[in-house]
Amino acid sequence: MGFAAWMLLAGTGVGLLSGALGLGGGILMLPVFLALVPGIDAHTAKGTSLTIVVFVALCNAWRLERRESNIPWRLTFLLASASIGGSFFGAWVTTKMPENFVLLIFMSVLLYLGIQTFMLKPVRVHESEVRRASGVSIVIGLIAGVVGGATGTGGGIVMVPLALKAGIASNLRVVGLSNMVMVPTAAAGALAHLLAKQSYAYPWTAGQIYLPLVPLVFLGAQLASPLGIMVNARLSLHKRRVLLGSLLVMIAIQILVRLVSSLGK
Repeated sequence: MGFAAWMLLAGTGVGLLSGALGLGGGILMLPVFLALVPGIDAHTAKGTSLTIVVFVALCNAWRLERRESNIPWRLTFLLASASIGGSFFGAWVTTKMPENFVLLIFMSVLLYLGIQTFMLKPVRVHESEVRRASGVSIVIGLIAGVVGGATGTGGGIVMVPLALKAGIASNLRVVGLSNMVMVPTAAAGALAHLLAKQSYAYPWTAGQIYLPLVPLVFLGAQLASPLGIMVNARLSLHKRRVLLGSLLVMIAIQILVRLVSSLGK
């Protein structure tokens, strides 16, 4: 299988994750890029991931919300207003760090969230139970932004469980909300990488973003996103928790193996 085909296949996984679980797909892109793209470093893999998340989340948000007549614009604004600054800061700080330290942060966040996902009790929030909490929403947006920018995931991995636990979004709308907020959040993180010093000596690299990967992965994601949205509608809370927790832990272990291997060289 050729390189372009592998990237299209990676994109289908991104589309499934984003549509089904409200994630930007960055948890899959970063390890896939490191494994399959010759010579790419963690900084460029992360910056490229954030760039792709912008487009994937934008399309998914449109698909998920176009049928809704009551989009929570106020909540979207509150979350995004804090997550944008947090994402830029998280991405900017990590561009200054050694590559292995960036991977250690990525691994630690995924492992922690994976374990927490298994331990959390399923949360059901109906439309009638959603509460307005501006301060809590801003804090959740800030946390999601910092984590999303620092790890290249876009923040959905944090926003979905925190929004449900805080009761600021319903199960019906949280995936669409997550995708909507991830658009400006990932864009802010990608900007920090665009402005950073180039660390991948290949043509068509802008700052720490490897541009040729963007259309390939995005196209694959669009092919799979409708299926992901169908899966989202059929996933029970228990299955969502088990699936997400298992995925996070497995990727964290894969990154740990890579770190140990690099230290042994």
